[in-house]
Amino acid sequence: MLFCQWNIVAAENQVDLTYSNLPVLSLNTFGKPITGTPIPCTVQIINNPENTNQYGSLIRIHGATSQGLPKKSYRIAFNSPVEFFGLKKTHQFVLNAAFIDPSLMRHKLSYDLFLSLSTPQSPRYAAASQFVEILLNREYIGVYLFMERINRELLNLRKFDPNDFAHSVIYKAVDHAANFAQSGHNGYEQQEPDLSKKQYWEPLDELNRFLKAKYEDFFNPQTGIASKIDIENAIDFHLLVLLTSNSDGITKNYYLVRNGQEKPPLKEKFFFIPWDYDGSFGRNWDSSHYPFNIWLSNHLFDRLMESKEYRTKFANRWNELRQAQFSEEFIVGMIDDNVQTLGNATERNSKRWPEARNHYRDHATFEQDINLMKSWLKKRLNWLDKEINRKTGN
Repeated sequence: MLFCQWNIVAAENQVDLTYSNLPVLSLNTFGKPITGTPIPCTVQIINNPENTNQYGSLIRIHGATSQGLPKKSYRIAFNSPVEFFGLKKTHQFVLNAAFIDPSLMRHKLSYDLFLSLSTPQSPRYAAASQFVEILLNREYIGVYLFMERINRELLNLRKFDPNDFAHSVIYKAVDHAANFAQSGHNGYEQQEPDLSKKQYWEPLDELNRFLKAKYEDFFNPQTGIASKIDIENAIDFHLLVLLTSNSDGITKNYYLVRNGQEKPPLKEKFFFIPWDYDGSFGRNWDSSHYPFNIWLSNHLFDRLMESKEYRTKFANRWNELRQAQFSEEFIVGMIDDNVQTLGNATERNSKRWPEARNHYRDHATFEQDINLMKSWLKKRLNWLDKEINRKTGN
């Protein structure tokens, strides 16, 4: 591939992106600072001679806690659907800075693992992504993860029709109150339907009320929990949280989704989508080291574990995945593939953001963090093998 030569002064260094392994995106806001309010921005892939187009968009800062970090994440809404890097053609994407993640890959690794569990009959949804390097107004700002954004368009959900029997819903868990122990919908944001069209909390409220049902009603074969949520999806979601030890991903930082229906009876079920996995694989949300021997759950998963049938299904799925996508060899292979893909972009990112290491409790380098992930993973898998066997009685 023919690369373009760009020498950009950033952090007192000349940055040569001539031989970057990654796509290089040039963002231009025409000198305007990016804030929480969307502003016009053009986007161009400058090292792809097959696509020299310049795309119009709106850009704003993305995230909550991460807004206070030096390296910002951004949300981009293109003026018309675009198809970049083999991702789904859509309007909206996220540029994730991964500032507190020395490996730069915890999001991608986790989402790709969940996506790998998909089958044609039983899809698993997560944000597909691509590592990129970014120039913002000709200044180098480092390595980012160009990610799909979870929305109705990405998930092929039914469009809102006020006459429908049931509307498509996307609820984002944004607070630890989203632990399924609440009667209402505290801890969630409604993202579908658009609030300007309808405030629509009834499906979530009904689910949370049902979680207080007595055992025989909860596990009723026709009207119980299996008629309300996709059990296989829930198991895979819980196993991903456990594998990665995403302590924030079990009572917040996930999506709960259900498709809409034109007519009754209700057949669609809720399913989970993972989100925000920079605090995983041996690190917590604040970048501190996270133990390998902690069980993670919430009220929904605790209730499901009351059933022997469910426990057997849970253990069988774990054992199945341990021979495939959740084997140490498979995951280490994914880590090594990401290291190779990133190439020397990690060095440029470190030079651009030298203060990042001050945000890591152990001041780890990229290489040190990769080693930490691998050694932690081995211990985590061994512990989970024993703990899942103990909890499920298998």
